[in-house]
Amino acid sequence: MPHTLLTLNYDVLSHILPLLSLQDASQLSLASRAAYALAFPRIVSDVTLGGLYHKPGGSALSQLTAFCNFVLSPAPAWHGAPSARIDALQSLHVMRDAVRVRKDGAWTVDASAVALLSTVIARARNLQKLTLWGSDALFAAYPDFGASTSTSISTGASSIRTLVLGGDVPPLPMLARAFPHVRELEFVAAGGSCAPDWAIFAAANDTLSAAHTNSLGAWQANLDRVDSGFPILPLACHVRRVELHNALMSDTYMLFCAREFLRRTRPVVLSASVSAGLNEGELSAVLDAEIVAPGLRYLELVGDRCGGVKEAEEWIARVANALGTVKAPLLGLSLSVTPSVPAMAIPSTLKPNYYAPSAPVAATQEAQSVDVAALARTLAERSPELQFVALDLSGAPEAAHDAKACFKTYDVRGERRVVKVGEEQGKETLNGMRASNRWD
Repeated sequence: MPHTLLTLNYDVLSHILPLLSLQDASQLSLASRAAYALAFPRIVSDVTLGGLYHKPGGSALSQLTAFCNFVLSPAPAWHGAPSARIDALQSLHVMRDAVRVRKDGAWTVDASAVALLSTVIARARNLQKLTLWGSDALFAAYPDFGASTSTSISTGASSIRTLVLGGDVPPLPMLARAFPHVRELEFVAAGGSCAPDWAIFAAANDTLSAAHTNSLGAWQANLDRVDSGFPILPLACHVRRVELHNALMSDTYMLFCAREFLRRTRPVVLSASVSAGLNEGELSAVLDAEIVAPGLRYLELVGDRCGGVKEAEEWIARVANALGTVKAPLLGLSLSVTPSVPAMAIPSTLKPNYYAPSAPVAATQEAQSVDVAALARTLAERSPELQFVALDLSGAPEAAHDAKACFKTYDVRGERRVVKVGEEQGKETLNGMRASNRWD
């Protein structure tokens, strides 16, 4: 009997099917019923609804309605179990226009579409990742969005492990009630998610009320990672890993919010972008020697808008002094820099006649070498428990491309030593450090 794709063992097929493009999987599904059942999970596993702004009005809403009705309807017997369609859904991305309808010349959210979407989310028991744009409008139109409607059939919300939010975001208690078992909470970077008033103008007390803390429900025990561009002050529960992407500048209120956010989440792994101009006192204040620093095991800092190699070296020296001040028991440390944004050149043809002629452009300077080993040694001496250091200064203007390396640090007869390790070993160690927990 000749072997075909459909006669292969499923263990083999499970490695082949993910390699198919959506177009190829769609073509395969047209071959036969058996091929349809085989290709269907690949087609429906990762779905995006909306984002059809270039299409006629109502196209995105029609797309959402048709998809939801399709996966909610029972699958035919030859396809498998009645829930085979909705069981294939693993990742769902919902854009703003997917639930909008034009009424009286204005765009508004269709509450019936939001209710239909909520039913899909509640019943999709294998849904692992949910991305919502403009989720505030969804909850406003349908307050029970995401909540289970029947405990006997609704398990989708409890299966969601990663919640990604873009645009306007509702208050945390609403999200925690709708998606209680979320492990990873992400706010779309690069300004994609708006910092709402409740996120940055929360109570500034050291401790929040018990009622507010309890409103986070299961998130207090389940939340493992928060990825955001801005501090979220109401998030008063411990989180193993915190990532802050918007650079912390030398601004009193901004630094206060960052410190309070870290005091309330008490991360073990912290990744943050900070201005390369922050002084030692400002860095020490954010890391907070009393509450934040004692729990840190791995710290990843990006020096934002570094003006050159000298500034990068000075910034690393300030970081080393700050770590010595707060006495953080770090096991791993990663420091890198990004270049400053150059001023935009104005073409001479666009300049008015009264502008003086531009000076000749200076020749490009040679790349400067950096003694990264000496910098790593300084960091190791200031942090006695440090076991691993990764430095990358290649992003600084005029720095050599090889101004980066990873080091192991250890004690020899009371003297701190640093030993350079290979790139692959360094990446492997970094990944292990990012997985650190409170017991490491």
